[in-house]
Amino acid sequence: MQKYKFCNFAFESDLRFQELDPAGGLEPEFRVTVSGAAASDYSPCEWLHTWSLPDERPWLLLGRQPSGYFLRFPGMADFAVSDDAREIRGHVVADTPQETIRHLILDQVMPLVLSHRGRFVLHGSAVATPRGAIGFVGQTGWGKSTLASSFSEDGMAVLTDDCLLLEEAAECVTVIPSYPGVRVWPATARTVFGGDKCGTKVAHYSEKKRLDANAGIGFSNWPTKLRRLYFLSSPNECTGLSVKPLSPREAMLELVKYSYLMDVTDRPRLQQDFERIAKFALNPVFFRLAFPHDYSQLASVRQAILSDSAVA
Repeated sequence: MQKYKFCNFAFESDLRFQELDPAGGLEPEFRVTVSGAAASDYSPCEWLHTWSLPDERPWLLLGRQPSGYFLRFPGMADFAVSDDAREIRGHVVADTPQETIRHLILDQVMPLVLSHRGRFVLHGSAVATPRGAIGFVGQTGWGKSTLASSFSEDGMAVLTDDCLLLEEAAECVTVIPSYPGVRVWPATARTVFGGDKCGTKVAHYSEKKRLDANAGIGFSNWPTKLRRLYFLSSPNECTGLSVKPLSPREAMLELVKYSYLMDVTDRPRLQQDFERIAKFALNPVFFRLAFPHDYSQLASVRQAILSDSAVA
């Protein structure tokens, strides 16, 4: 097995992750193994939650088993996660491409595993600026990755894409980098980063491209103090550029909405998470951001964000 680094921990796997750096001397916290047969009847499962696509097709079914948790991506792969989240066993449908398997593990399973291991993880992206880290949180398709990666145009480095891990210590909130890659639509790859050929395919079912440093994007692997966290407005609600501060109550509601959570029925864990979020929401770093989804205006949007984050 090989050891890889993801965020600030290491894991070992029998699957090769070309997107990740070797873990070096870090001690692995858990193991990922993958077999070539889907576990259609893996074991009895109490289904807890279903995430669906816009056309209402099930995307992810999450259930609980006697030994832990079960994640099913219909027609592609199943993942059994031990109760202590130290063992992740993947069972893959035979014709699922390797890039899709890696994507499901890195961008779907890992954030849930981190959350279950007690980490605070949001569905967001972040970039390192001279004044600290700026995070963007919102739904898929609302421009988190495009906005964060576009800061490379100004010489700044991406910290994470979609898996926004935050750590609190000594009244300081820190963004932990995940791995050097962002996922964007072909139009973004073509318009912002210069061509249809840049990047690699994320998964067989998606047109998105995974861009790395070869696309001209800068990445940082240094934990960075959080300066601002912007919750994005729906593109359908954006008539122009606006930045508005959120109250602690508003921030808490948004943080709950976009937090990764494995088990919505685990009351002790939920109570612990709510208490942590309530405390975190008291930080004066939360804002609502609406911006025009127009590539030609990205530079002015970035400048407005940098000007806002420069305010004490």
